[in-house]
Amino acid sequence: MKSSAKENLLQLKDLLTRISESVYTRTSEVLSGATIGQHVRHILECYLLLVSGSFTGVVSYDKRQRDERIENDPDFAISIVNKLLKGISTIREDERIELEADYSTDGNRENRLITSADRELAYCVEHSIHHQALIKAGLTDFGKQHLIDDHFGVDYSTLRYRKDAGVE
Repeated sequence: MKSSAKENLLQLKDLLTRISESVYTRTSEVLSGATIGQHVRHILECYLLLVSGSFTGVVSYDKRQRDERIENDPDFAISIVNKLLKGISTIREDERIELEADYSTDGNRENRLITSADRELAYCVEHSIHHQALIKAGLTDFGKQHLIDDHFGVDYSTLRYRKDAGVE
């Protein structure tokens, strides 16, 4: 999973090197008033929590920092991607992790689930692809879809299906 996570982050980094700050921070009706930068921040913070949790043994995606520098500055986001590319290399994929999560609206039902670093890497990749699909919709809304390739925000199984079906 490490190689898939790195590939995913490099795809995001490629967008970050191409996008202007004004497009990155522009709100989109298609994104319910959110920005591309906010979706990038969300992706990167999930990966950051996993990398730090691989050292502590506990991950809680609910406790994201929501660092506005990531969502407002593509260059700062690139620096975070570079940090993550190094951090992911340190993860032991078979390492046991406790996932803390609260699946309630009142914040009173914390759960602890046993998982692994590899499973959480898979979650981060899948979660990132989902948000990349939303980013693609935002870029299309702005007429900027040329900033990404056709595979951006498309699940691996869909890419394989398209290839096998001769769609690509």
